[in-house]
Amino acid sequence: MATRSKTALMTARKLASSIAVIVSIAATLGGVGCKSQNPMLEYITKGRDALNSIQTSGAPIPEPELKSAVGVAMLKCFQAGVVLGWMGGNGVVVKKLPSGWSPPAAIGLVKGDFGALIGAQQIDIVMVFNDATTFDKFLTDGSYFYAGAQGTAAANTGISTASGPPVTTYIYAAGLYGGASIGGMGILLKDEINGEAYGAGATVLDILNGRFPQPPGGLELAKRLDSGV
Repeated sequence: MATRSKTALMTARKLASSIAVIVSIAATLGGVGCKSQNPMLEYITKGRDALNSIQTSGAPIPEPELKSAVGVAMLKCFQAGVVLGWMGGNGVVVKKLPSGWSPPAAIGLVKGDFGALIGAQQIDIVMVFNDATTFDKFLTDGSYFYAGAQGTAAANTGISTASGPPVTTYIYAAGLYGGASIGGMGILLKDEINGEAYGAGATVLDILNGRFPQPPGGLELAKRLDSGV
């Protein structure tokens, strides 16, 4: 009995240590992109890197699909968990205007899980919107929208896509994360970051409707979307 109690205590300590590491990672990643002299550029970079990851994978987004899109959201995320899971990330969303791609608006992603979870992985997500109404829904209620688009995440290392109107979600996962889990995922509009980049009071709709000039990095991202590579 003493041996079993000792083993159980050691297991509990290891579990607590693992959870502490996960919480620490979450806190660290949650602050990434918010303390830079140019936080918007960091968000743009993360979005561009997520797009690059998808486009250099075995299942890139077809160029015609990008050209016909009404909007694109790009997020670089990290997911980790031991019993308690966490997923978070940052990126940008852009809208197709008659003159080309809009300036990018900063967004984030948060997801919590509870279940038989173990592992960690980096995840790149690109959502290509083919319908203006759905794109508007995403901006006003991202948590509800993404819950309806779930089931697309790659299990273990790999690539997975969920195709069909009104949105196509491309996900590239590098790492290992497995287990049965339940949880919610939400899209956050980063008003503070957007305000710093475009001016106090700037709304996501103002940004995406082209009422501000492109910030540093915005033109490069637009060119990347136009080229499809």
